[in-house]
Amino acid sequence: MIREISGDDDVRKIADMAAVIWHEAFAGMISNAQIDYMLGKFQSYEAVKEQVANHGYRYFIISKDGREAGYCGVQACDDNTLYLSKMYLKSDFRGMGLFRRMTEYLVVMCRREGLGSIWLTVNKNNAAAIAAYSKSGYANVRSQVTDIGSGFVMDDYVFRYDIC
Repeated sequence: MIREISGDDDVRKIADMAAVIWHEAFAGMISNAQIDYMLGKFQSYEAVKEQVANHGYRYFIISKDGREAGYCGVQACDDNTLYLSKMYLKSDFRGMGLFRRMTEYLVVMCRREGLGSIWLTVNKNNAAAIAAYSKSGYANVRSQVTDIGSGFVMDDYVFRYDIC
């Protein structure tokens, strides 16, 4: 089941899931200091609440067998694209087709809302995520380095999924 979040309890669930998933997913790719910085800046309770209230973000929780398995956050852009800011699954839910299900859900949403593509950034060292996006039909279109403050950068590939 995929559902859009509503209210503070759901915002807290997103932040709590992020704190666990990010430390696991990015260990060895980026420093713990950068993980903590990025969680505070992008995935804390306050950050998610701000994104939803003031920047047009929408968050969704995906569940399997009544258990919360992961989440995603998206933002519709002025160029008729959907920015997939975050899509993460808890480790014990990976390999169950939930990533593909979330992509399918977003594609349907894009068609309904007249958005022509989904785009995202993924850490260049995140081989598992790169493989998952590639397998799901996303194409690597370029690389970029983004200064996110406090001496940290995100060294990413930009992937795009065109909606037919």
